[in-house]
Amino acid sequence: MNQTILKVEHLSFAYDGSLVLNDINFEIEQGDFLAIIGPNGGGKSTLIRCILGFLKPIKGKILWWGKELKNFKEWYKLGYVPQRAGDLIDFLTPLTVKEFLSLPAKWYHKSLDKSYFEEVIHLLGLQNLLNQKLGKLSYGQLQRAYIGRSLILKPEVLILDEPSVGLDFFSQERFYKLLESLHQKGLTILLITHETWLLTKSVNKIACINKNLFFHGNHEEFCTLSQQKDFYSEYHRIEHSHW
Repeated sequence: MNQTILKVEHLSFAYDGSLVLNDINFEIEQGDFLAIIGPNGGGKSTLIRCILGFLKPIKGKILWWGKELKNFKEWYKLGYVPQRAGDLIDFLTPLTVKEFLSLPAKWYHKSLDKSYFEEVIHLLGLQNLLNQKLGKLSYGQLQRAYIGRSLILKPEVLILDEPSVGLDFFSQERFYKLLESLHQKGLTILLITHETWLLTKSVNKIACINKNLFFHGNHEEFCTLSQQKDFYSEYHRIEHSHW
């Protein structure tokens, strides 16, 4: 049995008294590739911010490797790419790509593994961009830089919040192939996405959220259930061919 990495128990969250997440329960095991899907405003990004400690739930428990969130200190084990990460950079940003990639080592007082650093930049095609200022990069290049930064300390879990928004279709396709490659190398991945038609069979778990958790399980079961008229009618039908 694989180790349980993340456990969310009876999590609820509200903005100004308005319930956004209601009694959410799910787990992520080592080696999972979990896709979180659902409509805009359904609480997906809020859930990510809760499990990362950016937001405080009104109810429930979050455990990383068996430790409650308030006691968890090993944040270097997690790599995180925020929603529309490229929008956080402007042309005045002074950092080079190399400096940007090195930031987590400074945050967590860790030394960089030079050979692994080289592996990451080649994997992401950043080797010719290291001396470029972030503000000079295209949106797709920025996304790759953010992913590189999230991987640079060899995290055990990669968390991505709609990371391919703003990329054209072919860039999205290449991006998901990259995630598939990372997963095959042993990385556990939690991904929020709307591009369900691009997800590969590497995705082994699905969580379907719209304030409530409508489904959490393997993707084959989800594809079968999603063809039933009474299954989460607010979300479009998803066939096996899309996965």
